[in-house]
Amino acid sequence: MSTPFSGEPGSPSDPSESEAAAWLMLLNSRAVDTAELEAFFTWRRSPANAEAYDRMERQWRESRRLADDPDIHAAIVDALEPIPAKPRRLVHAALAAGILSLLATMTFFYLSRDTVFETAIGEQRLVQLDDGSRVHLDTGTKIRVSATNSRALTLDRGRALFDVAQDPSRPFTVTADGTEILALGTRFEVDQSASNVSVALVEGHVRVQKGIGGKRSAALELHPGQSVTMGDAGPGKVRPAKLSVITAWTEGRLEFDDTILREAVLQVNRYSRTKLQIRASRWAEQRVTGSFSVGDTAAFVEAVTALYPLVAVQLPDGALELRER
Repeated sequence: MSTPFSGEPGSPSDPSESEAAAWLMLLNSRAVDTAELEAFFTWRRSPANAEAYDRMERQWRESRRLADDPDIHAAIVDALEPIPAKPRRLVHAALAAGILSLLATMTFFYLSRDTVFETAIGEQRLVQLDDGSRVHLDTGTKIRVSATNSRALTLDRGRALFDVAQDPSRPFTVTADGTEILALGTRFEVDQSASNVSVALVEGHVRVQKGIGGKRSAALELHPGQSVTMGDAGPGKVRPAKLSVITAWTEGRLEFDDTILREAVLQVNRYSRTKLQIRASRWAEQRVTGSFSVGDTAAFVEAVTALYPLVAVQLPDGALELRER
């Protein structure tokens, strides 16, 4: 992303400012693909660009706060009201009151609904919450932000990395399929599959708890580099987690470190509508190590078929099946 203008830092003609505004609009208006996120991270490595983006985010949050300020709202109404004869002023006042009433009703219904962010297959999205927290949504992910508490989120499906802004007076919670993760200021990943919820902690400290049959399991405390999987029967064992593997997908990579092949296949399938299957049961439990670009199913298949005596066969529905040669 570039611009032909140049100027002093922070000035309207400063390219960092215009580019930051463009990135802010892009990242908060729709789902973005991996290539766009990689371009954003590359652009943001420049200290000037990072400063401009952070400044633009602060201005954006402040503008949203001012939009709800009653004094600002009253000033806008006064500014829109002309100064003609008294009867006309009364008509305008009544009209303004009617519009404000309608806006208030619409705002009530709007604010009573959760805010939803989601991505399609092959897309990722970086979301900035009102409290300054960031949420990086992986492919095929949906989260909801509570209408009454912006620090209470629900992960309906998929995987997300939460970078929580510190606020000791307001705990940050994420709920996924009955599992609740509580944090004050930290960075952690939540991954919800069809059968379980996995939580991995990158920084800080979180408490993980699951509701089972109307009761709650004992709370587990996670520390950086630890992960736990919560199933229908409750929590599994707390295990070590490699931080570079946890966050690799946010940089457009899938990192496998002695990963069971069938589990690696599930990870690859997240990013493609052409699904990969493995029916060779004795090879499905073998291990794979390597780094792949998200969405590059072909490279993964090429590596696996070179490592093991497997061949990829295309099925009538378009899926690829790994079979023993």
